[in-house]
Parts: sequence; structure tokens; C-alpha cells
Amino acid sequence: MGLSSERFLRMRWIFGVLEALAGAFLINFPMNAGMAGAGTLPSMGTIIELSPRTVQSLGIGSHLYGPRHGNHRIHVSGVVALIDDRVSYVTVRSLGVSNQIFGRVRKVYADTGDHVVKGQLLATLFSPDYLEAQQEYLQSIKLASVSGKDPSSQDLSRKIIQAAVMKLVNLGVARPEIDRLRKTGLLARYLKMRADLDGYVLVKNAIAGQTVYSGDRLFTIGNMDWIRVNGHVYQQDMEGVRVGDRMEVRIPESDTRMRGRIIYISPMADPKTRTVLVRGIFKNRHLLLRPGMYVSVHLFVPYKGQHLWVPREAVFLERGHAVLFVERSKGKYEMVRVHAGHSESGMVPVQDHLPPSVRIVDQNGFWLKAQFEKMTSRSTVDP
Repeated sequence: MGLSSERFLRMRWIFGVLEALAGAFLINFPMNAGMAGAGTLPSMGTIIELSPRTVQSLGIGSHLYGPRHGNHRIHVSGVVALIDDRVSYVTVRSLGVSNQIFGRVRKVYADTGDHVVKGQLLATLFSPDYLEAQQEYLQSIKLASVSGKDPSSQDLSRKIIQAAVMKLVNLGVARPEIDRLRKTGLLARYLKMRADLDGYVLVKNAIAGQTVYSGDRLFTIGNMDWIRVNGHVYQQDMEGVRVGDRMEVRIPESDTRMRGRIIYISPMADPKTRTVLVRGIFKNRHLLLRPGMYVSVHLFVPYKGQHLWVPREAVFLERGHAVLFVERSKGKYEMVRVHAGHSESGMVPVQDHLPPSVRIVDQNGFWLKAQFEKMTSRSTVDP
């Protein structure tokens, strides 16, 4: 008995579908329907009429859409790079002539890839210049203590002490170390090289025991909390691109998206690639963006004025042209040719002489497309 009931329900469902399909073929032709020539789309006056039961059975749905503002998306490739003011070069300083021997590296405390904080000790150097600068500072203090009490002598003593302090500062000596030297009078044997900012050691050139010269770069430190992305946009796509427009980066082999803003547009174009440099800045959460990485960049340029935006599934391709199905009245549908733009978040901007508010088929419109194709094929063979 259960099997017979199941068979009955199955047969009832099959007959329901057949009835819906039969209803879908009930097409009303206006007087000018037969005038459609081969290779042309049905005109604005061609209407397909379906019964309410057929519409319900086929799941055809429509909604009212009106004009609104939107964005045009431009997809380009980009390269991740460090921000200039977030890069620090720890170099050997000297007060003498260039290329003079400054000293020797005693010990190195950081390696490539290490995360360091501002003020952290990176290496120590033995330097005669450092010892001489400390002695000069202590002598300037001693000279001030024995100088006369007249204002001119005291003013000269202060200037000598300030000059000695600035010499130590220029060598990279921290203020607490200068204060310790003033209080204790004890010379520090080794100059301490410290990090200037929080970040990662990108390059390490310091090796214990090596001789260093003034200007030698021992460490390169980069802060990657914020990072920039350089995109190259073809010159024909630059219309409407402005500083402040939204810029989105998509990580390769991942669904992760990072949003930022365009902060710079180059005033020049590359004559070889015919592209323009467009730069954005991003908050680099979890260090997903690494310098030198190639990423997918999407620019969102606002369209001028308002456009009719419809779901992507409401737009169909008919003989090389984008078309929509407009519900003129209950159960009456018309195919309209439109100019469709680029899809953005599942929505497509379309342009045509449509009313400000129009009801567009956005569910199971492929049934209507099949009926219009059948109607068109008939019109090309009927006398």
C-alpha cells in the first residue's frame, strides 16, 4: 500500500511538471512578432504571457529595481612593498672623514628575520672615536666646574658641553648612557648599536670581528604593521580613478580580502607597459602581506550618476547581446536588450531606455529565454 502511494505521488509530480511545461508554450504573438528577421532579437513589443500556475510551477520570480549609485571595478596585478618611513637602516657613524676606519664589531645580538623593538640592542662595536668622544664630554664638564663665574665664561662652558653631548648623540649613544657617563665618570668600552623602530630585521650585514667603516650599513629593519601595494593600471582604464577610491587586495590561494584606499597616483605613465602606478596603503593584519609578494588588486571607481543595478543572474546573453526580462504586468514578460557593465558584488549596472523603476525577472529567467529563442526560431521560418 505504501509503495502504491509513493508511485501515485511520483506520477502526480510528473504530470504537474508536464502541465507547467505545456503552459509555458502558450505564447501570445503580437502583430509585429512575425516581422523579426534572422539574426535579430525580438522587439520591445514581443510579449510572452504565462498563467499564474505556470509561473509558480517554474519558479519564475521578479522584483522591482530602481537607479542607484555604484562602482566600476578594475582588476590589475600588484606588488607589495614597504613604506619608506617605516624602514630603518642601522649604519656605522663617524665624526671624521669618509671611509675612515671606525672600529670593529665585537658581538651581534640579532639575526635576519628577528622581531625587534625600538631601543633593542643589536650589536656592540669597539671604536676609538667613541672613547675619544666620551673623554671629551668628561673634560668639558670638568672645565665648566673650574671656569670663572662670570656670565661669558659660563655661557662658553655650556656651549662646549652641548657640543660634546651632540657628538655622542651623533655617534648613536642613547641619552640614558650619556647621563650614566656624567654621573659615574666611567668610560664605556663598547658602543651599543640599537634599533630605531619596532619591526623585523630584513637584512643583517654585521659579523662579529669584522672591521667597519663610517657609512657601513649593519642592519635593515622594516615595520610591516602598515604596508603599501603598487598596482599598475592600463592607461585606457584610468578614467575616473581618483585618490581616496577604495582599493581591495586579494591574497593568492586564499579567500582573504584586505581593504584600503588609493593614496597616490603617478603623474607619469610607463611608456613600455602603458600603465600608470596606483598605490594603496593597508593595515597588515597577521602579516598576510609581505614585501615582494604579487597580489590581485581590485580598484572600485564610482560610476558617474545613477544606473539601474540588477542581480547578475538576471542578465542573459542572447546572440552576443545582454538582455533582461521585464515583467510588464502580471504574467506578461518582455525581453529587452541592454548594455551591461562589470559585475560588482553580484550586481551588474545596465543602461537602456527603461523606466526609473522596473520589475526585472531575477529567478529562473532561463525558462523565458528558452521560450523567446523558440519564438525567434519560429519567426525565421514562418511565411
